[in-house]
Amino acid sequence: MRAIAQKAIFAVITADVIGSRQIEAFRRKRDQKLRPLSRIHVREKLILSDYAVTAWDEFQAILRTPSMAPRVILDLRRRFYPMQLSIAVGIGGVSEPHKKPVNLFAGGEAFERARAAADGLKADKTGKDHRLTSFVSGDSIFDLTANTIYRLHDNLLQDVSAKQWETILAQVHTGSQELAAKKLGVNISTISRNLRRGHFWEMEETCQAMERIIQTHFALAR
Repeated sequence: MRAIAQKAIFAVITADVIGSRQIEAFRRKRDQKLRPLSRIHVREKLILSDYAVTAWDEFQAILRTPSMAPRVILDLRRRFYPMQLSIAVGIGGVSEPHKKPVNLFAGGEAFERARAAADGLKADKTGKDHRLTSFVSGDSIFDLTANTIYRLHDNLLQDVSAKQWETILAQVHTGSQELAAKKLGVNISTISRNLRRGHFWEMEETCQAMERIIQTHFALAR
């Protein structure tokens, strides 16, 4: 009996910059962040090709695997700060995933689900604790799990100060508190305090846990 080919599962990420009309010289600032980030994420094999700008304040890409979504989400938030992003993730099949730009050649259920997730975020702006991240995968249990985790995670982000984000970025770039302290010209205790108060460790734990959840869930789903 001929084996049935397994359909490849991808994740499409669509990010929208919140309040872009109020950001002076937005297009220039957007591109200053997005262009180098595209190169980094392609080089690190997180996305298949460069991010494609799909609207004034929106861009998207296809991830190499769905389990890379948590890392990409966190990196987008870190590197785009102080801009705030609404991030939608759709998981499913993709047609022509390796052609670029993705917004002209690619399509399929992952794109449709990313759009549904983005539309849900736009319809759910309910104040300070409104959702910033949404997953739509076609699996209600996974979506409930992922979206509950990220709702809690995103509420933590609302309280992170500019100084704490600066410390978080230094920690990520250097890989150690000692080097981050030297980079910023402060002592290690200041770095440790800012990381703790800026919920750095919770961000990292959420990312790692969600990667494992996605890997396990979609491995079992095949």
